[in-house]
Amino acid sequence: MNVYISAIIVYSPSGEKRYIELTDGLNVITGESKSGKSALLEIIDYCMGSSKSTIPKGEVTKFAHMFAIFMKFPTYSIAIARKRFDEEGKKQMYIYRSSKEIIPDDLPLSVFNELNVLSLEQAKIELAREFGISVLNSTNDSEADRSDPRPSIRNMTSYMFQHQNLVASKFALFYRFEDSQKREQTIKQFPVFAGWVDQLYYNYRLELDELLKKQKRVERIQQSFTNSNEKIRTDLVNVFKRYYMLVGKSFDENIKLNKLLKLREVLPDFTRDSYMSEEMEKRYISLKRQREEIKQKRYDIEMSIKNLELSQGYGQSYSSNLKSLNAIINHSTNEHDSYSCPLCGQGVEVLSKKIVTLHKSNKWLVNELASVKTQGSEFHLQIRKLTSAKNELVDKIKDLGWEISKIEAITERLKEQNKLDHEVVYAKAEIDIECKRIEEQLKVLRKHDNEIDKRIDKLKSLIEKYNLNSYYSQATTFFKSNISRIIEKLDFEEEFRPADMNFIIETFDLYHNDKESKSRVYLSEMGSGANWLACHLSLFLSILHFFAIQKKSAIPPILFLDQPSQVYFPEKVYVDANEKPKDILKVEQIYKTLLEEIDLIKKNTDFKPQLIVTDHVGELDIDGYNFNDYIRANWRDGKKFI
Repeated sequence: MNVYISAIIVYSPSGEKRYIELTDGLNVITGESKSGKSALLEIIDYCMGSSKSTIPKGEVTKFAHMFAIFMKFPTYSIAIARKRFDEEGKKQMYIYRSSKEIIPDDLPLSVFNELNVLSLEQAKIELAREFGISVLNSTNDSEADRSDPRPSIRNMTSYMFQHQNLVASKFALFYRFEDSQKREQTIKQFPVFAGWVDQLYYNYRLELDELLKKQKRVERIQQSFTNSNEKIRTDLVNVFKRYYMLVGKSFDENIKLNKLLKLREVLPDFTRDSYMSEEMEKRYISLKRQREEIKQKRYDIEMSIKNLELSQGYGQSYSSNLKSLNAIINHSTNEHDSYSCPLCGQGVEVLSKKIVTLHKSNKWLVNELASVKTQGSEFHLQIRKLTSAKNELVDKIKDLGWEISKIEAITERLKEQNKLDHEVVYAKAEIDIECKRIEEQLKVLRKHDNEIDKRIDKLKSLIEKYNLNSYYSQATTFFKSNISRIIEKLDFEEEFRPADMNFIIETFDLYHNDKESKSRVYLSEMGSGANWLACHLSLFLSILHFFAIQKKSAIPPILFLDQPSQVYFPEKVYVDANEKPKDILKVEQIYKTLLEEIDLIKKNTDFKPQLIVTDHVGELDIDGYNFNDYIRANWRDGKKFI
C-alpha cells in the first residue's frame, strides 16, 4: 500500500496553524529536548483513534484546539482531525477527503465541520476501510465472545510506532503490548493485516467450528445409542413378548435389534387358540420370580455394604488408636539401643532390653499404620463397586415391575371387557410405534452424519485454498533472513554473531538461536542497550519491508522511531575532525541502514516507505547520502514546534 503522512498540523481556536510537512522516504525531525519532537508521535496516535490522549501537556496542548494529520494515497488524500480530548475529541473525529494533495496552508479549520464529523468508533471503521480492512469479525470459535472486536487501526499502530521508552527496551518489542487483550488481538489478526485472508475465510472457519462441534455431539449421541443398544433391544423385546404372550406364542429373547425391526412386518396372527393360551400366566409368574431373585441379590449387596461400612468404622478407630500410640512412642523412645547409669556409667541390662523391645514395637506400629491406610482405600473402592451394582439391580427391579404392571393392567381389562382381540390390536400398535421411533432415530443419525461430513470436507477444502500454512512458512523465512541480515549492519555484540534471528509470528517473540549452546537467547536475556536497539530496528525494518511487499496488506508503510540514538548520546559534537568517536560512527551506521532499507524496499515495490525519526542528532556524515536532505525540521536555538 503506497501511502504516507504528508503533514502533521495543530490548529488554535482561532484557526492559527502550526505544522510540519513530510514526504515519503526518511524524515528526520531533530532538535533540543522540550521542543515538541515526541509530541508528533502522540498526535499521530491520537488522530488514529486512540481512546485516550497521551499528547504531553504543555505549550502544544495550550495552543491546540484541533489536531490533524494529512495522508497521501496514490489517487487522493485525506485529512484526519480531532479536537482536544477535553473538548469533543473524546467522542468524535473528522475525516475530510480530497482528490488532490492537501496543502496545510490551504486547509482552514472551518473544513472540519458537521459534514465531516463521525463518532470515534465509526471513524475508526472508516479508516480501516481506507486501509483496505474488509474483515468485520475474526472470530474462529463459535462459542467465543461474539463481541470480539473487529480488526482495527488501533492494532495496526503496534507495527508503526517505536516510542522513546520502547525503541531500546529489553522487556517489550511492540507498542502497548502490556495490554494482554491488545497483544492477543494483534497477533490473531496478523493474517488480516497481511492481506492473506478476508471475511469469507473467517465465515468458513466459524461455520467449520460449529459443524465440528455438532459432529461431536452427533458422535456422542451415536455412542450413547450404541452403549444403550442392549437396553433399547431389551425394551423392544418386552414389547414383542407382550404381543406374543397374547397370541399364545413363545418368543426368542436373543433376537438382534435389526431383526426385531423387520419382525414387526411378519407378526403371527391372533387365532382362536389364543383364548386357550397360558403364555400370559407363564410370563407373569416368570417375571415375578425374576423380580424376587433380583430383590434377594439387592438385599445381599446391601448387607455387604453395611458390613463394609461397619468394618471401615472399626478400621478408622483402630487407625486412630495406632496414631495415638505412635505419638506417645515417638515422644518417649530413647534414641540409643542401650541405657547406662548416669552416675556410674555402667549399662543397665534390664532397661536396655526394654529399649530394644520398644524399638521393635515402634517398627511394627509404623508398618501397621501403613497397612491400615491402604486398607481404608480398599474399603472405599469396594463400597463404591457394590453401590454401583446395587443401583443396576434397582433399575432392573423397576423394569420388571413395569412389565408386571402391564400384564396386570391387561388382565384387568380382560376381566372388564372379555375381548382379547382388542388387547392384541393394541399390542401390535405398540410394536409399530416403538419400531418406527427407533428407525427414525437411526435415520436421523445417519442423515446428520452424512450431511455434516460432506459440509466439513467442503469447508476444509475452501479454507485450504487460502494456503495459510504456506504464507506463515514464507513469512517466517523472510523474517529470519531479513532480521539477521539487517542486525549484522548494526551495533550487535560479537558473541551473538553470526546472527541467527528468529521471529515467531504465532507469539511475536524474537530470539537469537545460539549454535554453541544450542539454545534460544531472547531479547530480555541479552545485555547492552546497543543489542536491544539493534533488535528493535532490525525487526521493525523487516516488518516495514514485509508489509510493503504484501499485495493486499492493510498496514501503511509508515514507521515512526522516537530517538533511536539515545543509547549512544543526546547530540553530535566531536572536536577532532580526523577521528570520529565510536558513538558517532554507530549512529551514522543506524541512519545509513535506515536509508539502505528504504532504497531496498523501493526497489522491490516501486514506492518508498515512510520513516519518521525524531532525534537529538544534528550533523551526520553518511557515506553515499546527504543527511541534510532528510531533515524536515531543526528545532534549536529557540525554535520549537509550538
